[in-house]
Amino acid sequence: MAALAAIVMISTEGYRSDRITGWLDPWGNARDLGYQAVQGQIAMGSGGWFGLGLGSSRQKWSWIPHAESDFIFSILGEELGLMGTLVVVALFGLLGYAGLRVATRVKDPFVRLAAAAAVAWIAGQAIVNIGAVIGVLPITGIPLPLVSYGGSALLPTLAALGMLLSFAKQEPGAREALAAHGPGPVARGLSWLGLGGPAGKRRPGRGRR
Repeated sequence: MAALAAIVMISTEGYRSDRITGWLDPWGNARDLGYQAVQGQIAMGSGGWFGLGLGSSRQKWSWIPHAESDFIFSILGEELGLMGTLVVVALFGLLGYAGLRVATRVKDPFVRLAAAAAVAWIAGQAIVNIGAVIGVLPITGIPLPLVSYGGSALLPTLAALGMLLSFAKQEPGAREALAAHGPGPVARGLSWLGLGGPAGKRRPGRGRR
């Protein structure tokens, strides 16, 4: 039923069928329907192994539409090369692993489902965006989380990451580990400014004798 609904939605709107046509044969429609996909692949290919260098992209100068948002991954490929894009993919993989680790270690069912949903949301956006840039998925206009320009998509993503960090404190032994580690540099800086608690709290087991 989902596949049938997708077919009906694609066939009833011209711009959706145009996206599918441009995705299936971008080089055959390089001047119109596949223009963005072709220019993105040119940017990715011209980056080589290590890229042209930060700020040295040529395709971002009015060649790739929405180069700062939807197709920012192609600019990363051009400026940082294959190695740079693999680092970005690895960072998203690390973020997904950390979120799923939180989801599997907490005991509260709500926290577990919320953490897994946040990971699926962020990682799913990254997969769809990267897949569209490299040509394995149709172009949908979904930005790359934490990388693409724009505030409307960044704010809920940061809220979801803050939620994951809050859930991480509920892991078994997390509070004890944080207390034993002591205040971090941010907490110490706030204490110096008089905005936080005292940074010189004694760690457990280090009281006066």
